Amino acid sequence: SPALFDAVAKAAQGRLHEFKSQDLASTAWAYATADVSSAALFGDRRFTESCATADLTGDQLCQLHQWQLWLEEHGHSWPPLPTPLAQRCRVAFCAGDGSPSRLQRSVAKVLAELKLSPREEVRTAQGYSLDAVVGIDGCDVAVEVDGPSHFVGRSRTPTGATALKRRQLRAAGWRLLPIPYWEWDALSRDPAGQREYLTSGLKAAAEEATASG
Repeated sequence: SPALFDAVAKAAQGRLHEFKSQDLASTAWAYATADVSSAALFGDRRFTESCATADLTGDQLCQLHQWQLWLEEHGHSWPPLPTPLAQRCRVAFCAGDGSPSRLQRSVAKVLAELKLSPREEVRTAQGYSLDAVVGIDGCDVAVEVDGPSHFVGRSRTPTGATALKRRQLRAAGWRLLPIPYWEWDALSRDPAGQREYLTSGLKAAAEEATASG
């Protein structure tokens, strides 16, 4: 609801000094995730100055990094995070090595069987970690294996974090093949079906990128 976000921005104006670190990070992340612009809230330096003086945790630094990516995604001329803080945010976002899940290992195994030489846990220029990257028709396609934690309830709607990651990867030019866990699980006893699923999905991702490019 754009009206809700406009109301939040209006209420926050002049009260940013009352915001705690989690308030700042969650607000920034919410606008980035919902993809709702607000010059009223982010158009002057009060917001980033408040962030610069806040005692931010690692998770909050990660949220602000994604907010900074959002500014870059849309080319907003609003004040960016101060350079030292932006660097801290990126370091926090890139910290730690990925731990492949059983589901991810299963997909990577079939990719290898298809002679696609998957590269696992690839770090992008934005700082995102990709489950696997394979070369298709001369271009790289990112394969993201999404388990239950990536979706909300029975509707299987992607969580905000999952939707934001997908959007920002595509905005950065990545060809993307998301693999929902229920589609892969349905093929657990069908090796030929798994190979066909990946082959057709990767081809579609590469063709979609070619058409849009």
